[in-house]
Amino acid sequence: MKRIITAFACVLLSLTALAQSANIMVLARGELQKRGLNEMEVRTRLHEEGIDVDSIPSSEYPAYQSRVMAILNTMQAEKEAAAKGAPVIITDTTDAIEIAAPEDVTDLFPQTTEGESAAEVALEKALKENDVDPNEGKDIYGHALFKGKSLDVFRTTDGAQAPDTYVLGEGDEVHISIFGSSQTEIHQRIGLDGSIQPAGASKIFLKGMTLAQAREVIRTKLSQHYSFRPDQIAVTLTTARTVTVSIYGEVGVQGGFTLSALNTVFNALVAAGGPSEIGSLREIQLSRSGKSYKLDFYKYMTKPATGLNYDLQNGDVLYVPVAQKIVSIDGPVNRPMRYEMTEGETLLDLINYAGGLTSKAYPDFVQIERKENGEVNYLEYDLKTVMNGTKKVALSRGDIVRLRTSNKPLENYVEIQGDVYYAGRFDLEKNSSLKGLIDKAVPTYTAKTDYVFVERTRPDETVEVMTVPFPGVNGNPDFQLEGRDVVRVLTQSTYRDVETIQVSGQVRNPFTKEFGLNDRMTVSQAIEYAGGLKPSVFPVAYIFRKDISNPVKMQYLPINLEKDGDTLLQPGDNLNVYDNTTYTNVGEIRVSGAVKNPASITFDSSLTLHDVISMTGGFDLGAAYDRVEVFRMNMSKTGDVKYQLLTISVDDNYNPSNPNFQLQPFDHIVVRRLPHFSASRTVEINGRVRYPGVYSLDDGRTPLSKIIEMAGGLLDDADPYTTVFRVFHEVGNIAVNLKDVKTHKGNTKYDPVLMDGDVINVRRQQNTVTIRETGTRMAQYIPADFSSLQKHIVYQGPRSAKWYLNQYAGGMIPEADPRSITVTLPNYQSIGTRKFLFFYIYPKVEPGSTVTLTVDQSRKEKENKPKEKIDWERLAASSLQSLTSIVSMIVLIERLN
Repeated sequence: MKRIITAFACVLLSLTALAQSANIMVLARGELQKRGLNEMEVRTRLHEEGIDVDSIPSSEYPAYQSRVMAILNTMQAEKEAAAKGAPVIITDTTDAIEIAAPEDVTDLFPQTTEGESAAEVALEKALKENDVDPNEGKDIYGHALFKGKSLDVFRTTDGAQAPDTYVLGEGDEVHISIFGSSQTEIHQRIGLDGSIQPAGASKIFLKGMTLAQAREVIRTKLSQHYSFRPDQIAVTLTTARTVTVSIYGEVGVQGGFTLSALNTVFNALVAAGGPSEIGSLREIQLSRSGKSYKLDFYKYMTKPATGLNYDLQNGDVLYVPVAQKIVSIDGPVNRPMRYEMTEGETLLDLINYAGGLTSKAYPDFVQIERKENGEVNYLEYDLKTVMNGTKKVALSRGDIVRLRTSNKPLENYVEIQGDVYYAGRFDLEKNSSLKGLIDKAVPTYTAKTDYVFVERTRPDETVEVMTVPFPGVNGNPDFQLEGRDVVRVLTQSTYRDVETIQVSGQVRNPFTKEFGLNDRMTVSQAIEYAGGLKPSVFPVAYIFRKDISNPVKMQYLPINLEKDGDTLLQPGDNLNVYDNTTYTNVGEIRVSGAVKNPASITFDSSLTLHDVISMTGGFDLGAAYDRVEVFRMNMSKTGDVKYQLLTISVDDNYNPSNPNFQLQPFDHIVVRRLPHFSASRTVEINGRVRYPGVYSLDDGRTPLSKIIEMAGGLLDDADPYTTVFRVFHEVGNIAVNLKDVKTHKGNTKYDPVLMDGDVINVRRQQNTVTIRETGTRMAQYIPADFSSLQKHIVYQGPRSAKWYLNQYAGGMIPEADPRSITVTLPNYQSIGTRKFLFFYIYPKVEPGSTVTLTVDQSRKEKENKPKEKIDWERLAASSLQSLTSIVSMIVLIERLN
């Protein structure tokens, strides 16, 4: 019932807020409509100015009110000016003031003036309202300079370096640094009279001077008042004055613009959106101080070093007329596109503007498509005469100039390939003689000089191969070549039968090399070529000889290395020299077990048992002198291999008790260790015993109870649930019950046998029990500042785990699983819940143990399944959410002023 009342109250409050918001929205929308604005454009403009109405708390509305009102007034003025179709003209509102030397270095940086900021805002807005496409007209040469972000509009805050040719004027700010014997910083603004006056010096008139000239004048004037070398003074322009220029005609945006004087006519046109698609770049008119100038941007773009002056001055007027003569050029030129031409310019000028001809241009033909009297005419000229200036071709508006690509294949050549030093193509006219061509290509000394091949291509593209005697050799006549003939000079080695010979095995440098049919090499020479024989060589080698005429057929020839050295090798031979040890079966003797250095020893009939044991360093500690075993292999050439075990005793000098014992090849001698021997077999016992420490294991079956007795027994507070940590095979902790150890001494089921390295940890018995929070109601009854994941209580006797949960953890939560109740003893032994018939048998709790249980996920999901109900608070919040943004914004409007 309480929830229903609360939800009803929220709904009433929401409806009240909605009613009030509806009235505010009606008034706010009316205010925006009076100004000619809409909600979306106001929101966008506020966001651009850094005001996010959705994130402003209502308590901060007064702090934003003046900024919002200024933005709304500006937007309203822009709307009214756009509706009248008048250009947006922003004038410089800054007054000329005297600027003192800055107290801080940061003051040297130029600052954006209010006029510049207003000009930029107006420009961006005008471009949007006039919907200027920056890509229009980009196919006319020069327009891309203003539309493709190649130029920017400089502001005084851009940090752009003023060039030496920059002309100073009223409003420019200069900074003078002197760092010689005299040191000072001077920051001045050029006044109305065109001068600056540093402290303690006379006026320096700078207006009308270039920056380079001003540096020289300032250096000369200040040298009368300061001491410095010519290289110890720096004059920089920190803030350029602003100028107002008017731009009309075929541009993106017409009107007045306030710009930094650092800009040129190029930058001013960028500010106006650049020339329109039909705007001229060749006939731009600049009006300045009652005089008019014509600007031709093509001259600057093709010859930028012509010294043309494109600077801006206050009051300049730029007019961009319609381009009168646009022509196109297509074909093999470097820049095929549309160009604006002026009177008197010819076809040659157009080709030069297009970057000249490419290497693929057909030199005998150029065509002009021209419309005259409503008809299309084609005018054709010899391109060579146009390019050399013999023929001057005038152009008309709308002409389309087309050049052809030369597709004529190269035919007047001959080619020579093969075994010559200078292969390639040669001119047919100068090399129609085969002898002359071969002499020019210079045959190598390996060239075949009895004949050459000439490949001749017929008109039907069939190729005829002719065998021609080598000219000039043995009186052979010359041969006349034709266009596209290919001469091939052959190599002698092409006709040489070549195989390989190989020498491998017991030689110092085995090799494989080419070997011709007529080459000669003996076995002795081949062995020397391979670096000679190794010392362990077998006296008989073999030649694997392959029949060249029938490679499948193989012949094997024995070679006595002492007598058959003059035997000749043939192509394809493989001389194999063998290792003598391969044919020697001496056997070996192995010694292992309780010796210092087990080893394998090559058998020799003179070796004795004393010798081989001494070679291994003698017996190791714990070796059994009466247990030396010899495994002997007995084999026959016809029967099975059998092994025999011989057990012998030796004295302190390793001599066998049987003086007739003799070693044989392949004997394996194993020296055994004494039973139960260990150099250091220890265990460690720590904790609640009378004498903790390290104790030795006297045999291989020492039980835990014996070590406890050796340690003086357990103390009264020893926990019976202990662990044995075993390092052997990385076993880790082993749970042990010391009560069972005491009751069942010697019974390995309860009293474990210890191993070398075991550590027994007997803990102090704890009179506490730990209960883990998971699955219990513990968190509901413990204060928040005392919350923990587990609870420790005093041991209450051998009660069941369920009893401890009910008494000290508030029992189990509904989704807990009673079958999972577990008691973990101090020795990490876990005892779980058992079930008998329909009853659960819960484990008993011992001192120091931990009680845990888990949550049944299926029960938890069922309990946590959301119920179908109406969230009145959320419904109310969502009802107001759609109004928050607009109400936040509208509250900032003038109505609230």
